[in-house]
Amino acid sequence: MLYKLPVVVLAALFVCSSAVAQSPWSAGYRLELRADYRWSDDERHPVPFPPGAAMQTPDPGHHVELNVADLQLDTGYGEMFAARVKVHFQAKHRRNPTSTDRLIDADELFVRFGRHPQFLERPEKTSFFVQAGKFPKMERQPVRLLESYGLAATSFNRFEDVQVLTGGTIGRNFYWRVQAANGNPLFFRDPNALAGDNGTEQELRGEVKDFGTGFPILYNAETEDLFFNTEHVQWGEAIGYRWQRDDQTAGFDAILFHYSREMSDREELTGTAYGGDLDLLVVEPAEVGGAIARPVGLPLDGRNKTEYGARVYAEWHAATFIGQFTQQEIAGNERHGWELEAGYRIPLDLGPIESIQPAVRASSLRNDFGNAPGFPARSILWNWDKVDAGVRVDLERGLDVTVEYTQHQVESLFPLELREALVTVRWRG
Repeated sequence: MLYKLPVVVLAALFVCSSAVAQSPWSAGYRLELRADYRWSDDERHPVPFPPGAAMQTPDPGHHVELNVADLQLDTGYGEMFAARVKVHFQAKHRRNPTSTDRLIDADELFVRFGRHPQFLERPEKTSFFVQAGKFPKMERQPVRLLESYGLAATSFNRFEDVQVLTGGTIGRNFYWRVQAANGNPLFFRDPNALAGDNGTEQELRGEVKDFGTGFPILYNAETEDLFFNTEHVQWGEAIGYRWQRDDQTAGFDAILFHYSREMSDREELTGTAYGGDLDLLVVEPAEVGGAIARPVGLPLDGRNKTEYGARVYAEWHAATFIGQFTQQEIAGNERHGWELEAGYRIPLDLGPIESIQPAVRASSLRNDFGNAPGFPARSILWNWDKVDAGVRVDLERGLDVTVEYTQHQVESLFPLELREALVTVRWRG
């Protein structure tokens, strides 16, 4: 059964915006543009099949590119009602799972009833809310200090999901969440800026592709739906605690979460002929020219997909700290990932420069999948460590510039660098 959530959200925005002049209705918009310079190391390694195939950096070398344009529309009625539409255009680094993904898509599309405190905000008393539509997972980090993503965020909670989320606070500090969602389909992508191309029409026709396959890791891809689907419902629960000093110079928000669902046999994804979920983990002989006598892939035990973990967000004066850990089981195969990120904002008064914020992130992904002989994307079996470091410079008129560098350490059978540098210019108005 499908529930037409996008229709509800758009109708709500139309009705509410027409009444915005009558307080306490509110409405607003936000436009964000990002362009970047990217340099990616040129790496290539042959794979067993098909003949001549290889894992390779999606788009190596030096590039200047328009990354994304975002438009966000919000409306609300005091603390009792809110609705949002956030649409992206281009989104070169968000294209999911390949470069031939949609160029225009909705990142967020939801309605909410009741008060939903954000970040370190604490309500004066017990509160309750219900939110329905497409929006981020409840444990996703609230603030990003760099434009890149760590291994844990890429693998588990980078992309939004279609869901119904209910929750509230108990007093001012404790809070709880219960979720029913479509569940992000399992797929694979390169852990650097570009996802890489796997299963595109160019690849299947044997043509030279625009982008290489990358060195992919498994990740929770963005849902293809804008409607709630009850076929493989993901259930989620969370409890959390937030605290902040009265002068707002220090505070933290900690959350424990759990998700569980049954994986589907195959999930159709835009831009690739490969199926998501269980279909991704097994390669049939017919797909590789009959080179082997039986399917190859991960050893599967059932179809359950579960995740549990924790995320901590903390502030102390101008310092920010984010830590997260997730344990995941995929049809009997286990892995876990963690990352730690810290930054410090230094106010300045140097002409157009308002502040600088150095930041560093360390992340790790450990796979306990056993052996999968003949599986073409061997990179999903490797253990990874990744370090990202950079600085964000805040300028006048809504501009900022982020300069960062990425270095990987991979437990592969051949040496890999996978280095990448990004310089991102962002404008928000």
